Amino acid sequence: MASEIMSEAWAQAWSEALNASEGFRAAAAGWEGALAVAVRGEPARGVEARAVFLDLSHGTCRSARAANEADLASARFVLTADAATWVELLRGGLDPVPAVMSGRLELSKGSVMSLLPHVAAAKELVAVGRSVAATLPPGWPAA
Repeated sequence: MASEIMSEAWAQAWSEALNASEGFRAAAAGWEGALAVAVRGEPARGVEARAVFLDLSHGTCRSARAANEADLASARFVLTADAATWVELLRGGLDPVPAVMSGRLELSKGSVMSLLPHVAAAKELVAVGRSVAATLPPGWPAA
């Protein structure tokens, strides 16, 4: 069953898919630390700010949930973008690495230098996220 992107149910489904992915397990074997992904609120479009917290440890996702302020503060990395960018990333039209390098996907917490060793893991995170059945929240662009 499809869940709204960046919701509690979607976070849980993403976590389950990550833990079932051999590709993620291999690519993220060296990753230790939490990651949050966030969408900027766009009140004029009816898009509410929301985020997901993923506690990652050596190729597994120990927990995932809709993120609160404490989660955003404790995450090693926070990636933030507008709803249109997240839709493009999750539909396969945008690669996460060029998106970070161009600023479309903002590394709002953490450094690019610290993230670079985890490029393969980041790509797998997004690839697995693309496989999770999802619906668009209110106000999000369809494409």
